[in-house]
Amino acid sequence: MRVLVACEESQTVCKAFRLYGHRAFSCDLQECSGGRPEWHVRGDALSLIDGDCTFITQDGKNHRQEGEWDLIVAHPPCTYMSKAGARWMYPKAGSIDPDRYAKALEAREFFFRFLNAKCDRIAVENPQPLKTVGLPDPDCVVQPYHHGDPFSKKTLLWLKNLPPLTPTD
Repeated sequence: MRVLVACEESQTVCKAFRLYGHRAFSCDLQECSGGRPEWHVRGDALSLIDGDCTFITQDGKNHRQEGEWDLIVAHPPCTYMSKAGARWMYPKAGSIDPDRYAKALEAREFFFRFLNAKCDRIAVENPQPLKTVGLPDPDCVVQPYHHGDPFSKKTLLWLKNLPPLTPTD
């Protein structure tokens, strides 16, 4: 399977797909920290999401993606959309910070570019968004403790032609 993992410099997801034999590439504006520059594109993931593209991995080698990706997994930045940032979005009760709101709308547009990419299977990950941003309801809500870890960190997934994750312990 041909997989693009967008907005991922750690390469954690990319390396997991590679472990199972898939042709996966991570892409981020930052250099990779996962130790596999031959699988990382440093640049704007939007230039890759619709496939039919040429790109250079961080090791300097050229690659060609013929046609659409088989799967896109995206982790777009959540700084301005996350409910965790409500304190800065609403500095005073009943008032919204117009600059922060404008940045949230830009982040929303970026989020939707991934969700609406030209690809049959897509997963977009983000934390709980602010209601004012207007994201659709997620298709799946996961917690690390659903999969055997003792931690909690609510993560939402918006899915296109993918089944929701099921708890496994």
